[in-house]
Amino acid sequence: QKKILALALVVIIVVAAAAVAWQLNSSSPSSGARSIKIGLVACYQKAEGNDMDRAARLAVDEINAAGGVYVAQWGQKVQIELIIADTQDDSAANAVEPVTRAVTQDNVDLLIGGYASAGTLANEVVAIENKVPYIVTGASTTLITRRGPQGNYGGLPEGDAKRITDAEGMSYVFHYCVTTYSYSNTILNFLASSVKPLLQSTYGFDDSRPVRLAVIYRNDAFGQGVLKDCKSIIDSFDLPIEIVQEVNYPTTTTSFQTELGLVKSSNPDVVYVVDFIANTAEIIKEGQRDVGLNTMYIAVECVDDPQYYTLVGEYGAGQFIESQFGAYATPSYLPSISAYIAAYQAKYGITPGFMGASTYDAFYLAKYAIEAAGTVDKSEVRAAIESSRMDQKLMMTQTGKIEFSTGTDYHEVKILTFVEQLVYNATLGECRAKIVYPETVPVVGTLKQADLFLPDGYEPGSP
Repeated sequence: QKKILALALVVIIVVAAAAVAWQLNSSSPSSGARSIKIGLVACYQKAEGNDMDRAARLAVDEINAAGGVYVAQWGQKVQIELIIADTQDDSAANAVEPVTRAVTQDNVDLLIGGYASAGTLANEVVAIENKVPYIVTGASTTLITRRGPQGNYGGLPEGDAKRITDAEGMSYVFHYCVTTYSYSNTILNFLASSVKPLLQSTYGFDDSRPVRLAVIYRNDAFGQGVLKDCKSIIDSFDLPIEIVQEVNYPTTTTSFQTELGLVKSSNPDVVYVVDFIANTAEIIKEGQRDVGLNTMYIAVECVDDPQYYTLVGEYGAGQFIESQFGAYATPSYLPSISAYIAAYQAKYGITPGFMGASTYDAFYLAKYAIEAAGTVDKSEVRAAIESSRMDQKLMMTQTGKIEFSTGTDYHEVKILTFVEQLVYNATLGECRAKIVYPETVPVVGTLKQADLFLPDGYEPGSP
């Protein structure tokens, strides 16, 4: 009996020890488990920043409601905690301090956001120096990830203050946003392949006549980058486009009649407006209403926001927006976009804008990377983002996956862009959009929703 009791006791001890080991090594929550802190870098003085905030909160609420993010190291799911880094107007002067506070005081695990190129180039240095993963969803200058050795310093000369020599630190920054080069390439190819034939058939222009393009832009890294890339693309691909005027203005400018007068004097066929929501709407209104510049205006994707449609009003009729996400392009061209718009409207009562869409995606990318890494260790999360093969969500990509390049176009994603044309809806008192270019895209297939037309009262440039 003593032997039986002893054997039974041994069995009990072994089983109990095995149970404890199993709990500790597989399913038992770690005492170190905590919420995951993600810093949202957004400009709350702008409509774009508020759209980013709403999209971020929607993503966080969805993820947390589904149980959170599974961290294998802790053996459990944990919640995301949103930390706000309000960069105000996202100028270089205001963009650094809130990011510094998020990194050094709030101890965020990741950063997501960034809008203006100048402000993001300034605040990403904090992430680089502290080696915090930063998924940039707004700033479009190629320097965001190419200013280091991996991107050959973006062509910056030695001694330039924007160069980053810290290759490891640079590897923590990811560009989940189309660059000035990529979206300018879409616009210029649209002009060459679609607008040029329309002008020829309508006005009898000779095939040798190039499209006359004027560029009016804010004088900062964003605007300068667009102009530089336009010239490079036209020259590199020998496109039938001539830049007949380039006019810049200080970022503090709010009235543009003088600049638009210079544009008009060059007799353009198309005016490329490079600015944010409020100024772009004002330029297009002043151009038609005050200067009599009745032409085609094409705006950059960042204006694809409810505020822009309200501000530009009837002056947007027949005009164009290059975009990656068109909430006003009806019907929705992806099921995921329809679902996102419905969830956003249900939560906030308004239609989402462009900037929030890429931010929303980035929060799911952060979840994907942490779960792939199995830890919140920043170096391992960085590696998981770099090796991402996450399915596309709201932003269409060339492969249908969110994949970051490690070539000279360092840590960029090949996001697909398109051109929308606006049509005025008198009942709504606003314009709505239809995609007019391109016809098809990889993975998705047919994208085009309507044929291109000339705006009412359109006046072409010189023969």
